[in-house]
Amino acid sequence: DLLTLVCRAQEKAGQQLGSFVVLSGGNHSSLGEQLDPSEPPPTPDFCRGYFDVMGQWDPPFNCSSGEFIFCCGTCGFRFCCKFKKTRLDQSTCTNYETPLWMNTGKPPSRIDDPLHDPTRDKTNLIVYIICGVVAVMVLVGIFTKLGLEKAHRPQREHMS
Repeated sequence: DLLTLVCRAQEKAGQQLGSFVVLSGGNHSSLGEQLDPSEPPPTPDFCRGYFDVMGQWDPPFNCSSGEFIFCCGTCGFRFCCKFKKTRLDQSTCTNYETPLWMNTGKPPSRIDDPLHDPTRDKTNLIVYIICGVVAVMVLVGIFTKLGLEKAHRPQREHMS
């Protein structure tokens, strides 16, 4: 019941709700946070841009909306709040550069296997030898066929 009364308090300022009288206005102090009259009002914070936990870039923003003037939250999720004691110390955050796991443009560096010796790998050499022998056999066959065809042709007499 009390929560319902408080929720409707702004609508009915100056009226009586049950046994309570709702007053308008106030000093906006909350949770023991007192404003010192000699201190100037706090300036709005600037939340720096950062990469969130999903790797998405969240652009920088100013906290200057009414009472919500402090940059709060965590390094991976920031928002504006109104309490100075919950302010985020942005200098401790390290998510201002692209995360390493997002660098997909180049493959990761390969560590060579010390047990693999390319000089002892004869697989390519065997393939080259077989292909070479087949190519030579094909050429020999072509030239043999051409030679036999030329030999079996009837001789033409040259007329003058």
